[in-house]
Amino acid sequence: MPSSLQGLDFFTNSYELRIAQLREEREKGIKIVGTFCLYVPDEIIFAAGADRIVLCGGRADTIPLAEQSLPRNICPLIKSSFGAVVDACCGGNLACPHVPLVDVVVAEATCDGKKKMYEILPDYLPTYIMDLPQKPGSPEALNYFLSELRKFGKFMEDLTGNGVSNDALRREIRSANETKRLLHRLFELRRRDPPPIRGSEVLRVMQKQFFLSPDQFRQGVSQLCDEIEHATPDARAGPRIMISGCPMAAGNTKVPDIIEQKGGVIVVEESCTGTRSFWDLVEEDKDPWTALAERYLEIPCACMTPNDQRVARIVDLAKRYDVQGVVYYTLQFCHAYNIERLRVQRALKKEKIPLLAIESDYGDSDMEQIGIRVDAFLEMIV
Repeated sequence: MPSSLQGLDFFTNSYELRIAQLREEREKGIKIVGTFCLYVPDEIIFAAGADRIVLCGGRADTIPLAEQSLPRNICPLIKSSFGAVVDACCGGNLACPHVPLVDVVVAEATCDGKKKMYEILPDYLPTYIMDLPQKPGSPEALNYFLSELRKFGKFMEDLTGNGVSNDALRREIRSANETKRLLHRLFELRRRDPPPIRGSEVLRVMQKQFFLSPDQFRQGVSQLCDEIEHATPDARAGPRIMISGCPMAAGNTKVPDIIEQKGGVIVVEESCTGTRSFWDLVEEDKDPWTALAERYLEIPCACMTPNDQRVARIVDLAKRYDVQGVVYYTLQFCHAYNIERLRVQRALKKEKIPLLAIESDYGDSDMEQIGIRVDAFLEMIV
C-alpha cells in the first residue's frame, strides 16, 4: 500500500542529488571517507573537513563476487559490502555509484568476520583500522578508546591537511546531537496508537541517515515530523512489534516488509539502523574527545561483553513503546547476535513479552517460511 506521507518523497528522491554533491566535493579536493559501523565517529570526520558515506551492503547481487575471496559461511552484510568494493574497483557495474567515490575506508575492529575482511580490503581501497576495547565498562577501556580516537583524528588531519580542533569537534557534536534530537522526535511520534508511519517507511529513512549529508538528512526528517504531527494517521490495527538485532542495510527490508504484510505494526527497532544510532547524545559541556569516547562506548553492540546495557535497553524500549511481541532478527552466521538472543529472550520472558527469532540472509528463498512463522507469532500474541 503506497504511503500517504509526502515527506517520504524527499528520501526516495535524494540519491542522485547526493551522488552529484559527492562528485562536486571530490572535484574541490574534499576527501570522501567510507565507513561500515556506528563506532567510527562522524564528528571527527566532519571536523577534519571531509565527508562520509557508509558502505554497508544490503544487496544480494554483490555476494557471489565476494565469495571468490571470502568463505560462504560468514554473514551476508560482510560479503555484500566487500563484493561492492571489489566490483567498484574492478570496473564492474553492480556496486552503487557512491562506492567508487570513496578515497579511504575507515574500518573498526568489531566482529571477527569484519576484522578479517578488513585485512584484504586494502587490496582494493586504502584502509585505516580503528581498534575497539571489547569490555567497554572499565576505565581502562575508556582511556584506550580515547587514545584510538586521537590517533584517528591525527589520521584525518594527515588525510585532509586540516586540523581537528576542539572548536571544530564541538561544532560537529552539536550538529550530530541536533540530528539525534530530531530522530527522538520521529520515534516519539511512533508511540502513538496507532502509529502514524509504518516501520518499513522509518527503516528506509534511517538507512538514508548513513548516506545523506547531516544537513540534508535533518531537512528531510524535520519536514517528515512536521507532516506527521499535523496529519490524520491511517488506521493500522495489529500487534505492536519491535524488531531487535542485526542492522538492516539499504536494500535489506525483507523481514519488516513480511511483518507488515502479515498485519504486524512495527513501532520501534533496536538495531544500528534503529535506536542504537541516535539514542544517546554526546555531552556538549566537557572535553570533546572524552565526550565522544564515552558516548561511542555506550553503543550496545553484541561485539561487546558483557552486554547488559543492550538487554536492559530492549526491555525498556518494549515497555516504552507498548510492544506486544519482539522479532529478534539476525543475519546468517552472525554468531554474536545469535548467541546473545538467549539472554534477551530470558529478560523478555520475565516481562511476559514473547519473542520470535528469525535468522536469514539476503535471498528470497525463505520468504514463505518466514511469512508462515510471522503469521503464527502474530496470531499467538493478539
